[in-house]
Amino acid sequence: MFMTLGLGSTDTPSTVAKFVEYGAKEFFMGYVPRAWLDKFGWEVGPNRRTMGPAYNYSNVSELRDIVKGIHDCGGTVNLAVNAHDNGADRMGMVHDMFDLFETLNPDGYIVADPAIMYCMEKWGIKRDLHISTGVGCFNSEAVRFFCEQFSNITRLVIPRKLTINEMKSIIDDLKDLKLEYEVMIIGYRCYFNDEDCHSIHSGKRRNLCGDVISSHFMSANRFPSNWKDVVEYMIEHPKESLFEGSPVDKFRKEWLGTKPPEYPKFEYKCAGCQGVDGELAHLMFQTCGLCAIKYLRKIGVEALKVPLRGDEDTKLNVVKIVSQVMNAENPSREFCRSLIGSEAFCDAKFSCYYEIPEEDK
Repeated sequence: MFMTLGLGSTDTPSTVAKFVEYGAKEFFMGYVPRAWLDKFGWEVGPNRRTMGPAYNYSNVSELRDIVKGIHDCGGTVNLAVNAHDNGADRMGMVHDMFDLFETLNPDGYIVADPAIMYCMEKWGIKRDLHISTGVGCFNSEAVRFFCEQFSNITRLVIPRKLTINEMKSIIDDLKDLKLEYEVMIIGYRCYFNDEDCHSIHSGKRRNLCGDVISSHFMSANRFPSNWKDVVEYMIEHPKESLFEGSPVDKFRKEWLGTKPPEYPKFEYKCAGCQGVDGELAHLMFQTCGLCAIKYLRKIGVEALKVPLRGDEDTKLNVVKIVSQVMNAENPSREFCRSLIGSEAFCDAKFSCYYEIPEEDK
């Protein structure tokens, strides 16, 4: 079992050497060239983490240096080009990016868009191909389909919403294929299924998931389902729309008068708890799967993904902790909790990436 760590533009060859020292073996990153930003901005990206300059490399020389630095440390590196889809207006620039990437000699690519996979084949790219979570392979037949299409697939990044038993079922069904299996182990656990989510992931505004979960106003004040009919009425009957009883009048009263629905509450009960405050631990770890590592190893998972691109202040500490659990012969829940150091965080069910199978509790 090994760790694959996300890098951002503030990571340098010297920081990579430190990560390797503390247990990271493999790295992944994204690249967004300045020409792309000038044309599309951060809102439309070639990967799923275009949230600002700290999350991706945009300078070719820095990208080249970091790839070389990883190889010099004995590590491996995969480049993420895992946007869900790529329109025709972007494909020329995507092709140019792959031409650049091939000169860097990466070890592989993480891809979500099947169209890009076919293009890579056409472009003669034969490096290892990792099926991104963005593909949405929720069962073994989906994985098998892609492996039949592309012979250079070497790894499946398992969707983060699958249970450990569901992962085991997929891995058991694919024992005839030579595949590695990778799972998210710490960091961001999307509130939605990110395989089917095409919301904005950019630094321009807060993400849809953050708005919906964090903001009562955003979740409570959605338009009624007939809003399009109301708009059409307004266009066709502008004068009549201004009187009592019109569809517009009813729409306003329904929208503003409806009692807001209850929205999810994510609170840490910290009174009397040992260790650091739960919210502070959340800022460090977001969501944690440490307690599941022992079982993930048992079912055949080999790669633990730590997707902390852009979170440079906490990354080294997280790498140390994941490495300790990963290298422990039989890491107990108590051992994992002691490393987190926050009773409130660990007691909150929503802090857990995975539900531990009953026999392992």
